[in-house]
Amino acid sequence: MVTAKKSEQRRSRKVVTNKDLEQFLPTSVQKSYFMLADAERTVLNTALEEYQPGQSEPILVGDKKVLKPALRLMTYYRLKIEVVLDGRAVTSYTRWVDAVQVMGSETQEVCVTFSLRFEHIWLESKKHLLDSLAQKPASKGLRSKYAIRLYAWAKDHLSTGTTRITVEELRAVLGLDSVKGADGNVIREAPLAAWANFRQRALNLAITQINKKTDLNIALESVEQAEHGRVTALIFSVKARTVSKRKT
Repeated sequence: MVTAKKSEQRRSRKVVTNKDLEQFLPTSVQKSYFMLADAERTVLNTALEEYQPGQSEPILVGDKKVLKPALRLMTYYRLKIEVVLDGRAVTSYTRWVDAVQVMGSETQEVCVTFSLRFEHIWLESKKHLLDSLAQKPASKGLRSKYAIRLYAWAKDHLSTGTTRITVEELRAVLGLDSVKGADGNVIREAPLAAWANFRQRALNLAITQINKKTDLNIALESVEQAEHGRVTALIFSVKARTVSKRKT
């Protein structure tokens, strides 16, 4: 079994910023991780903590009590990985856990293995997702990828109270800017290009989820517009609030 002593020996947490996650992990991976149920996330975290580069051997995650969540990681939860390779947008669908093994009969030990094909995802998840969850546990209740990204941004700007951000900057925060290849050519046009669609389907959705499920309250204070009416910048207020203990 994984002992408490081993847990105490785990590495100290470093401060993880929104830029860290943006740089190393696709938003789709972050969303898949934070949408895991608590039992499945606990098993995955245990495995990620012990995972080493190039490891193909099974990783011990606990006794028979963790078998069901381990199996759900292998069969139920799908992981979507979106990257740019050689100037092309590539989407891969895989599983968090490649295999589950039960060792022993009476005293059972449950082990999991990861696919070596996506080793960089497991290593970056180990470096950044575990630390991010430890620092911002309220984000695990979010279901929208826009809410996850906006929450991380808002958490970093909590001390300022009121923050101004341009629409282009906000699009980048929410992952709704255009995707360009190494040559500068646009591989994917910016989604939700119209302001009305952007606000209704991304921004308002994110704010509603954050205000309902997390320890923050975000309000859109005002909108700045150019002479021709195009929205150019937004001013948000970000405040901390007490979260009542309830099921999400």
